[in-house]
This record gives sequence, C-alpha cells and structure tokens, in this order.
Amino acid sequence: MMFYRKGQRESSVKVKTMSRKKKRQVSKGSGKRYTSNKPKPPTAPVRRTPPPASYDEKALRNRISQFALSERFGEHFEKAFEQYMGPESIQRQGDKKILFLDEDETAFLGFQEWFYFDYVLGSGDRIIDLFKKEVGPQLSAPQGLILDDWLATNRLRLLETQSVEPGIGETMQDLLSGEILNLNDISFSYFGIRWSIFLARPILTEGRWHFTGSGIVLTPFEKPHILEVANELWAAYQQRHPRANLLDFYRDHSFDLYRAAQEILIERQKPQALFTEERHPVVFARAEFTLSGNPLEVERALDEAEEFEFVGENEDEFPDCLQYLWLLRGRSSVPKAQALDKGLIHSGSWTAGPGEPDFTTLGDLFLCWENLTLSCLSRERLQAGKQLLRKILGRRIRHRQDRFEGYQERIEREAWYADDEDYDERYTATSMEPLDEDWEKESAIIGEELRERYTRRWLDTQNKQGLTPRQMAQTPEGRAKLREEMKLLEFLEDRALKSGKKPPMHLDIIREELGL
Repeated sequence: MMFYRKGQRESSVKVKTMSRKKKRQVSKGSGKRYTSNKPKPPTAPVRRTPPPASYDEKALRNRISQFALSERFGEHFEKAFEQYMGPESIQRQGDKKILFLDEDETAFLGFQEWFYFDYVLGSGDRIIDLFKKEVGPQLSAPQGLILDDWLATNRLRLLETQSVEPGIGETMQDLLSGEILNLNDISFSYFGIRWSIFLARPILTEGRWHFTGSGIVLTPFEKPHILEVANELWAAYQQRHPRANLLDFYRDHSFDLYRAAQEILIERQKPQALFTEERHPVVFARAEFTLSGNPLEVERALDEAEEFEFVGENEDEFPDCLQYLWLLRGRSSVPKAQALDKGLIHSGSWTAGPGEPDFTTLGDLFLCWENLTLSCLSRERLQAGKQLLRKILGRRIRHRQDRFEGYQERIEREAWYADDEDYDERYTATSMEPLDEDWEKESAIIGEELRERYTRRWLDTQNKQGLTPRQMAQTPEGRAKLREEMKLLEFLEDRALKSGKKPPMHLDIIREELGL
C-alpha cells in the first residue's frame, strides 16, 4: 500500500513509510529467544557410577527371584501383577494370558519388590518370609546377614530430600517418623533435588544404604496431598493395630501409598488452570481495528502515549508492522478478580534498562498500514485495552471484530501443528542473528535487577490470610509456615540451577530480611 503526501502532485509521488524508530534492545519477558555464537567451554563432568553388587548380594537376589517366580506362586503372580500394573496389563487370548509392561521396566522393578516383600498370599504369608523359613538355613553366613538386613529395612517409605551431593549420596528424612537416613545411592544423587518427595525403598546392604526397585518422585507442591493420605492411613492403622510400629504400617500399606502417588502423577498431567496477574482466566483475545485516517497520525499518537512502548518491527505474525507493548502505567488499568484456590499465574514485565522501573505487560499492539490489532491474554484486559485505545486514538480507528481462543484449544492446536512433519520447516525456520556483547551484558544486568525486585515484592505480598512474609516472620507459627514456603523456593532454585537457568528469586535476600 502506498500513501501520498498532502500537497504533492501525483507525478512526484513518494512512498511514505512509518518511521523506523530505534528499537530498545531490552528484555521484555517474552518474544523470540536469541542465541549467542560465542563458543562455550567444553564441560565433561566425571560421573561416578554405583559400586557393583557383591557376589553374595547378586546370588541372594537371584535365589529370591527363582523362589518367588516359581510355578508354586504362579496364580498369585498374575493376580498381583494385574493389581499393581492395572487391568490393561493382562490380556487373554483363548486360554493364554499375556502380560504387558508397555516397555516400563522401572515399574516392573517396583512391582518385584512389592510382590517379594509386601504382597500377602492367601495363606497370610509373604513370599520373603517363606523364603527365610525354607531357604534361609541353606544360605551362607554373608547372605544370611544380607537377608536379615533386607527383612528389617525393605519398606516403601515416604521421604523428603534434605540434601544431595552429586556422585556421593543424599540425606533423607522419613516424613512420618522424622528419622534421618544418610544414603549412598549415587544414581539418585544425580537427579534428586533438595526438598523433593521420594516414595521409595531404602535398604541396608552390607553396611551401605541405597534404594532398591523403583520410586516415585513428587515435588514439594505435592507434599501436602501425599502426606495427608499417609497420615490418615497411619492413624487408622494405629487404631486397628495398637502394638504395630511404623515399619509394619509401611509394609501393610505400601500398595495404598503407591496408588496415591500414582494418582498425583495422573493429576499432574492434567492441564492446569492459567490466570493473569489480575486473576482472570487466560484467554487468547484479539481486537481488530480498521484505520480511518492517516496511519502516521496513529503512530504519532501511540508514540506520545506513555501506556504504549515501541519495541520494533514485528517479524512473525505481522511482518513490516510496528509493534508496541501495552504497559500497566499511566491510564492503564484492569479490574482484579478474587483470589484463587488453584492455578498458575502468568506474568510478564518490561523495563527500559538497568536502573529503570519495571512495568507489567498487559498486551501487544501491532500497527499496520490499514489496520491495528490488540492482542491480550484475557477478556478483561482486551476490554480495558479497547477503551484505552478509544481515548487515545478516537475516530482514527474503527472497531471491526474481536476474536477469542481458549488456552487449552490453543495448546492443542499448536501440538497438532508440531506433529506435522513439515511444520518446523514451514513455520519455524528463522535466521537467528547473534546479539552483541553489550546487549548481552545489559540483559544480564536487567535480569538481576528484576530478580531482586521480584524478591522484595514477594516479601510484601499478602497470602490468602492477608499476611505478608514479613508479618508471618513475627510469630513462631508464621515462621514455621515460612520455612515450608522456603522449601518450595529452594526446590525451584535447585531445579533451575540443575537445568542451567537463573533461579527466579534471590533467596539470600529473603533469609536476611526475614531472619531465617
């Protein structure tokens, strides 16, 4: 589209383009990800491997497996396998039964430990007790000692990870007894994260604590749920068996704890509700306008409005159009909803540079020659943005239509595109130019500033009871709750560091401010 300057003859027409303002090279919390071409130093960490099992341990394990998987316990094995793995794990073809693992060898390892040590036969016995009675007298002295340790310690326990030393081991605490266990399980030490919850079997073998079978790792966010289930089961068990101890409970209710953890994992896979900072459901909302006047006048009005910040020419969905960020400043406002019980908060911010204030981003505005498009993440933001544009631009724009797409629908649609073999080539092929070192340094400074601002903002943010962390730190009850919240933050910090990312907040500032 070509525009004519007023007062010029048609024979001397010149093409007028929108002014190419210098784009601020600052972090906006969204948009395209850039990569540097600077070579990274090679890193090849030496990973220790678990020590090999001794001859006696291997021999004992083989003898237990041969005993438990004999024809004597065949019917019990099929029944237990279906109970543990689910009805779909066994299919019948005529008189034959076929067991399916779905290539999940880890789950089978967990099943073996449960079947050998916890599963109760029709006679009321457990396989490992029968093995001890019938085969135990034939074992060598070292194997007999190992068996006694396994009988005493092989329990599926609910543990909280207190610390992890990669290549060395981990310190765990039993959430029901408070017992501290120092384990030397090297495999777990490489993927375990502090304060994660681990439903697993710690066993003592030849003086060394390690895990056996398989376990289920939960996050500290899921701790209240699994702990509530475990406490209810434990309280009921104590009423029925007043003389029994906690290890008896773990043995008798290992399957119940396993199923509870599995339900948490299933619930984790469900899409979580996503909300804006104003607590409104996230919806991909778009308002489309037609320009009624000169687009250069619209551009000038937007440049003068403090609510909109020019960030450059859009390179993706609106090529050759100017992109602005709609910021929460000036006349911008969005009504807030009530507090949430469940859900994730989507947030984004923009700053002009180091030492400058940061502002919440409310949406994106795209100015083209003939139209204007406002894109937001909620209906409420879109409505507020439309009202603001009418104040700023007046009759220069004419509303054409609104478009809405649910968050889950968008995710499913993008997943469908991702499954298309040609999608990457047709839709994601872009030339990524490396950024200069000055920009990278500036972005790093801005990132550190924002982390500190988020941290101090958290210290003064009210919870559902209307208390801030600073206020909670004034009472013993509040400090106890704060320590649990610090576990969540430390878990997120350790997880970020493991993946090579910056932690979301400065925990040293929080500890210093709250005296924790």
